[in-house]
Amino acid sequence: METMCYYIHALTALHAGTGQGVGVVDLPIAREKSTGLPIVPGSGIKGVLREELNPSNPGTDDLQPCKDEHGQDRSAEECWLTLFGPDAKNVEAGKEGSGFAGALNIQDAQLLCLPVRSVYGVFAWVTCPFILQRYQRDLDQVPDAPPLPEPLCPPDGQQGLVTSHSKIDEEKKVFLEDLDFQVTKGEGTIDDLAAYIAKAVFPVDTDEWRNTFIQRFLIIPDNVFSFLAETATEVRARIRIEPGTRTVADGQLWYEENLPAETLLWGIIGCDRSRSEKHAGSAKELIGHFQEKIGTEKSLQIGGNATVGRGRVRWIPGPVGG
Repeated sequence: METMCYYIHALTALHAGTGQGVGVVDLPIAREKSTGLPIVPGSGIKGVLREELNPSNPGTDDLQPCKDEHGQDRSAEECWLTLFGPDAKNVEAGKEGSGFAGALNIQDAQLLCLPVRSVYGVFAWVTCPFILQRYQRDLDQVPDAPPLPEPLCPPDGQQGLVTSHSKIDEEKKVFLEDLDFQVTKGEGTIDDLAAYIAKAVFPVDTDEWRNTFIQRFLIIPDNVFSFLAETATEVRARIRIEPGTRTVADGQLWYEENLPAETLLWGIIGCDRSRSEKHAGSAKELIGHFQEKIGTEKSLQIGGNATVGRGRVRWIPGPVGG
């Protein structure tokens, strides 16, 4: 099994929803049952990547053949089917032989840094020790991934940690939404930690965006972050207009929750050997082909409401190992 880390950087509001809600928000975003933290389901990401890399789609640049482990050409269509598996409807119709599981296993994207409005510096990229602990646990599954700088210094009470180059603090205080924190600047390894994440999320950018991240990176206590993860998401009202009267149709006012633009998430992809009877392939060969097609990053649309400008993201592959 080969494993790869990946990152998502939301460039617009992102609605990966559950389809219905029982509270004030009619269409909430998906959250983990155990922690209540927002996620982007892996099934949705896999569907987007499957469509993006489909060699039969007009405009894709993936029509060139690839090489198998023996250096022999194989078609892009074969590689694509081996990675993502055949369409169940085509299998039932007898168009693609017997069914088999795709080699890729794309796990849910987890919240890494939540953008929160700040009095200084416009906004802060906020995280907490619990999230960094889970991030480290996932990185441990990728042998080629450099370890996070240690030790992480968990803040206590209303204490926060910012980098030495922070632009979100004033006189050792940070103001987020209606909350304020006393912060310590540049303590422990926070500068190295911010640089690590900046390099992973902006691998090909100039120093400008990496510096932007480092200047706005903030670690706050777990309990405060949990509160912000519930209240600092973006809720938008939507309506449907009656074409004839240009008024709001009866019962057609609803509220949708979104992850705000600039949200950062990470996830893990596993790649197993081919399960296709027709096309053999090792996990290393297949993940290599997937990496080649993805490149350094992809611009994708994830989640719902694409036609109203939601879900535009940068999808960034991380290191691979197995």
